[in-house]
Amino acid sequence: MKRIYKVLLPLYREKEVSAEIDKQWISDATGQCEMTLILFQKLVFRIAHSWTVHIDIEEYVEFLGKLYERIIVKKIIRGCDGSSVILIPEIFTEITQDDGGGDMDEDEW
Repeated sequence: MKRIYKVLLPLYREKEVSAEIDKQWISDATGQCEMTLILFQKLVFRIAHSWTVHIDIEEYVEFLGKLYERIIVKKIIRGCDGSSVILIPEIFTEITQDDGGGDMDEDEW
């Protein structure tokens, strides 16, 4: 869950998030020490529903796919010598300037 918080909350603070996760677990797992598949599915749905703009299955799937790619740790095993490499996800942000499509004076920018 910490990886999800790191992706979704840019001002991630370890201590605050740990406390929030502990508190949220009680609610999400309905007080149990383990989460059932149904409860996990509801949690994933709530995350997608909270972080997308529209109520749309395609948007949910796209969001969850991007989230998955940002939190998963991949282990690559090389066939030639059997060595392995662990790839930790990295988050990149691209900032672009939109010209707005209209005529805008330099002073208005």
